[in-house]
Amino acid sequence: MSTKPIKIAITNEKGGCGKTMSAVNISAILAERGYRVLLVDADPQGYSTMYCGLYDPSLPSLFEVMFSGENPENAISSTKFGVDVLRSSTQLMSAEELLDQRKCNGLGYNGLLADALAGMDSRYDYILIDCPPQGYKLLENIQLYAGYILIPMIADEFALHSLRLKAEKIIEIRRSVNPQLRLLGGLIVMDEKNKTTGIYRDALQTQDILPFFHTTVRKNIALRRSVNAREPINIYDRRSNGNLDYQAVTDELIGRVAK
Repeated sequence: MSTKPIKIAITNEKGGCGKTMSAVNISAILAERGYRVLLVDADPQGYSTMYCGLYDPSLPSLFEVMFSGENPENAISSTKFGVDVLRSSTQLMSAEELLDQRKCNGLGYNGLLADALAGMDSRYDYILIDCPPQGYKLLENIQLYAGYILIPMIADEFALHSLRLKAEKIIEIRRSVNPQLRLLGGLIVMDEKNKTTGIYRDALQTQDILPFFHTTVRKNIALRRSVNAREPINIYDRRSNGNLDYQAVTDELIGRVAK
């Protein structure tokens, strides 16, 4: 692959919609297939870091990389399943205030992440970012850095009604922050075989406001258990629907970024 990595921001302002689950499992499956993968945990809650069993507030994290000039290598941990993780910590909760101060003082603020991670490009094929649900200026840093956006969603009324707002936000991001940013699509997670979910799923996948992945990730107890086991689903239970679905999502993702 090119020395320039494919950078994918996995984002949704609504919590509990499979953002971290998707970030960790897609990263692990890409690594399993031989790609060099960095997972950047940009959420102050640190769920990706915890999912991978790496949370340690005494170690350098993304916060120090962005705001203290820390070498990113000192904030990255390797995992037994082949993914490198740039750790998060609760210190990242103060990022928004610090970025706001920089903006008020006339200093550059939305390129800090890109500048801090510039040296990582030659080391990875894919860089996935687990985004915070909130934090306008931190998200702006991620949007400037990323090349693609992936939006996990649960098929419900909220997702359906938020589509136009999401589309308008992406248009605004492309206009004011990053004209090169592309939308990979919405990804339905926690999909269930019942009439209500089916109605929303069909409505999401057939609307023409935002593109959606053809694959959906079924609700699966193995996915929940894999979080507690601190293992991605392809390691925890290869025969599970969760692994089959995320393998198919990864196939589709690779095809979409190749276009």
